[in-house]
Amino acid sequence: MLSSLMLVVLTQVACTPGETSLVCSCKQGMVSACMTLAGDDARKAAQVLDEVQGLLEQATWKAGEEQEKQRLQAAAESLSQTLESSEPPHCKGQNHHLISRPIARGLEEHPRLRGLYKPRDPRFVSRAKDEQAHCGYQEWHREIDDEVVRWLKRTPGATPKEFMDKLREIYGRPEMIARFPHGF
Repeated sequence: MLSSLMLVVLTQVACTPGETSLVCSCKQGMVSACMTLAGDDARKAAQVLDEVQGLLEQATWKAGEEQEKQRLQAAAESLSQTLESSEPPHCKGQNHHLISRPIARGLEEHPRLRGLYKPRDPRFVSRAKDEQAHCGYQEWHREIDDEVVRWLKRTPGATPKEFMDKLREIYGRPEMIARFPHGF
């Protein structure tokens, strides 16, 4: 009874009044809906991804709920992959998460920094100046992520302070200040 109730609650909580059927379908684990949403509205797709990942993190899964968990994981994975490779056409200066998914994966493999940060960590967000500064997962964003991941691999003894210093060095560069005038 409890597992059936939890399954009903999880599928009902995911959709809220006023949401489009595309958003609702994505939240309910329809991979094609997630891909379409990410292409149409990357900001909303990122919000849905955060919500789905939050459900996955908060839920205590019981026997018989494997299908629900797999459905939510499929939606999260689809959104994550699509968002990481998209540059949506209609953005107006997004919030930029310094701890992107690739960097978070690098942090999880790091001997000293493991467990201290999470993907899209709300403590490390900066607002882009405008649409040209940040819209989707652009080339400059991938290059910064690659640089940070390489640094993490080269410095296995890095402390949290050294990691923050590295981020400050990167986001203190003139081209990054031009994108994110308020820093992080």
